[in-house]
Amino acid sequence: MDKIHILVSLSLLAIAVTLSVIDNYFSSLVIYLLGLFYIYLGWSEKKSNSRSALGFLLVGIFITAVTFFTEFYVGYINQDTIAILKENIASLKE
Repeated sequence: MDKIHILVSLSLLAIAVTLSVIDNYFSSLVIYLLGLFYIYLGWSEKKSNSRSALGFLLVGIFITAVTFFTEFYVGYINQDTIAILKENIASLKE
């Protein structure tokens, strides 16, 4: 892995941790980008037939899949919360 790949990986991780500490919604997007970057690393090192290529690929797929499904689930919870709030506002107006 080149030094630039290490720098990009660590900077994405630092940005994701910083955004999650300040409770920003963009932290999941940066974590998703980190997973995509690991998939890219695994794909680009595939030609060298190294074990690290498979490791990068699996870690990237895991990070990407977990982030995607958790964002889907959070969006589903938010939709239910908005529906409940709309019902409560409608009942208070009556």
